Formats: sequence, C-alpha cells, structure tokens
Amino acid sequence: MIKVGQKIEIKIDKIITGGDGIGKYGNIVVMVPYSVPGDKLFVEIIETKKNYARAKIISVISPSPHRIQPPCPFHFSLPTSHFPLPAYYCGGCNLQMTDYKNQLELKTAIVQDFFDIRVNKIIPAVNPFRYRNKVQMPVGRKTGNVITGFFHPQSHHIVDIKNCFLQTEKANEIILALRNLINEYKIQPYNEDKRAGILRHIILRQSFAFGEFMVVVVSKTNFIPHIKEILGKITKKFPEVVSVYQNINPAKTNVILGNKNFKLFGRDTIKEKIGGTVFEISQSSFFQVNTLQTEKLYEVIKNFCQLRGDENIIDVYSGSGGISIYLAPFCRKITGVEEVSPSVSDAIKNAKSNNIKNVFFIRGNADYILRKMDFADIVILDPPRAGCSQIVLKSLLKLQPQKIIYTSCNPATLSRDVKILSQKYKLVEIQPVDMFPQTAHIECVAKLLKV
Repeated sequence: MIKVGQKIEIKIDKIITGGDGIGKYGNIVVMVPYSVPGDKLFVEIIETKKNYARAKIISVISPSPHRIQPPCPFHFSLPTSHFPLPAYYCGGCNLQMTDYKNQLELKTAIVQDFFDIRVNKIIPAVNPFRYRNKVQMPVGRKTGNVITGFFHPQSHHIVDIKNCFLQTEKANEIILALRNLINEYKIQPYNEDKRAGILRHIILRQSFAFGEFMVVVVSKTNFIPHIKEILGKITKKFPEVVSVYQNINPAKTNVILGNKNFKLFGRDTIKEKIGGTVFEISQSSFFQVNTLQTEKLYEVIKNFCQLRGDENIIDVYSGSGGISIYLAPFCRKITGVEEVSPSVSDAIKNAKSNNIKNVFFIRGNADYILRKMDFADIVILDPPRAGCSQIVLKSLLKLQPQKIIYTSCNPATLSRDVKILSQKYKLVEIQPVDMFPQTAHIECVAKLLKV
C-alpha cells in the first residue's frame, strides 16, 4: 500500500497526455510531472487514488539521455546542492527539460497511444521558441511593486517573469515597459482575495507578417487612472502598437475577459497573413497562437480534403474563418458555423477583404445549425478541447458527408469522438502538428472516410 509522504525510487517509462511521466511501483502507476522517459528518480508521493498515485521529484538517481537543463530560468528545474528547488516556478511550459527532438517523439507517441492505426510523425515547428502571437499575463504585486508573469502550476501565485521564452523579444519589451509605467503611476493591481484593485491582466496580440501589436488591458473598474499618459508613452516608444483596448471584468471569476470592451487607441484590428490570405484579428476573435505553424496545419487539412474544386464543405466551429477562407479558392462552396458573434463578424470581413465570394458564415450553436444542414461533401471540425457534443456527432452520422476532417487539440476527446463516428466512418490517417513547442499540448488532424 502506497501512502502520501512515502519516498520511493521509480523509473519513468513514458509520458502521457498532459505531460506527466509515468512509471510503476509494484502494481501502482505513479505519475511524475517534469520527468523524462528513462529517468530513474527518487520521488515523494503527494496524492493517492485507487489505481494510481502522483509524486514530485526529490532527486535524480540517473537521468534520461534526453534530459537537459531547461533554457528558461523560470521552468521547473531539478534541485542541486547549490540551487535548491524554488518555492514557485512558471506553469506555462512543462517539456523544456527534454530536447526538442525528443519532445516531438514523445508527442507522436502520446497520440499513438489513443489509436490503432499508425500515426504519422509530428510536423515540427519552425521555431521551438519565440513563436507565440498572443500572451495573457496576470498582474499582481510583489515586495511593493507591480509584477506580471504566469501562474505557478495549479495555483494563482504569480511568478514574476520579464522574459518569456515563448514570446518574441519585442512582446517582452512592450509588456515590461507597460508594467514599469504601471509602477510609475502607482496603478493598483487586482487582489483576488480582497476583490480590490484595478488591473487584472495584460494581453498582447502580435502580427508576425506585419509587425503590428494590439494591447488589451483588463481591469476590474471602468476607470483606470493615468491611462492616457501611459498609452501615450507606450505608443510613442513602440509605434508597432497600433491598437489598444480596455476590457472590463468586475466579476469574481477565473475567466480572464469580461463582457465590455472599449477601444482606447488606434485601429479596430491588427492584420496577419497566412499563405496568401490576410486576416483582420480583433480583440476577442480566435486565432491560432503559432502563426508560422498555422499555415502547415491548414495545408494538412487541405491535403486531407483532396479537393477537386466542386465540393460543398461545412466548417464547424469556424472561429474567425481561418480554415474556411484558406480552403475557399479550392472548392465550390464552404459554409462556416460559429456561435461567437465577434468571430463571425471578423470572418465576414476577412472573406470580403480577400475578395472571396464562395464562403458564407452562419452565427449559431453547432448543435442546432448542423441539424438543419441537408448536404455536404466534406465536414471540417475544429472544436474546443472538450470535443464535439453528442448532438453534433449524431447530426454528422445523419448528414453522412463523404469525408470528415477533424482537427483537435486533445487526442483523448478526438479518440472518443472517432469511436462514435466509426459507426459509419473509417479513420484512415492522423497527422499531429507541433503548434505548442515546450509544452505537452498537441494539435492533430484526423481524416475519416464514409464506409
């Protein structure tokens, strides 16, 4: 019987969804964050369940040949005699302790565990670091000064970070300049426990193609003291900042954004380019966070569709129209279905600005809209992590398109939904794409054919 507080030796055999390594202690599976397959570890049990336990690393008895020192100083790092484990570390990345080539192999293996057919090797990222086009940093206080950073894992303790390795250097410069001005003008950060203060988050969106930035300041209150002076200094120092919004979120919630948005400066949107298509990105619209990998992802979807030019396509969960607009030149008609109003507005604008006339967007819940559809050659799915609803899956089985191309950021829910669709469809190919290097998140595209 294994107990909380017990210290054991364990060898890590593999990594599972979410990034934890696992090994066996007798018949008990033990999950160990920040471990690498091949590690032999001395760990302490921190949680026990009926069929598994969780543990934290105390020391490494013998490291995996793929274990490396994380490049980022805020990533979890093994304690040594000279550098004890810090009380808090960033929860943003959880794979920097292994080399990038091994990360790719581990991610392919994670996806493979869910499926019987052979999974293609994951498509690597152009840049394993400095790839994110969006960052959301909470604002807090430490030793009297305002800080920005990311939360310690499974907590709301903010780790003070001035240089995130996943953001571009310019993005880090802008956020650091903002926090310095917030300190200079003594703007109070939001205190979650007391529900007092003003600033909750700083969000930055970046265009890689055009070098533009959008800043979103999330506040508890309508009024932010000295905001005009702060924005004046920021936009003067960084002319790349072409749009600034204030989002107001007075609620007691973990959700970052509230329902009210006000433009404080500049343009309504920033522009980004994928392939030959230019997209307008608004403050609230969904857009893939890795711009350079997005074109690779869209190319996989296009290749899986095998378009001849006469197809009718339905794109479910179409967001701001990225996939629909990218595929439109290669098919007869494509209809996007999306329930978030700002995303639908962006999609319509993007289609118009790119002079694409064979794409149409419907605002509404996919559960309802898909039941009303009576024909499609191909259906494309790109749902949130929770996957498709039972209603959507039943509607697909009734609609019976020749192909279903399912894009997923969660191989577990992808596997679940594919099993339901297997009543009338055969899974023929899966292609993972590494959209999120240094983390355990995985994007997959699955191709299903009607049988």
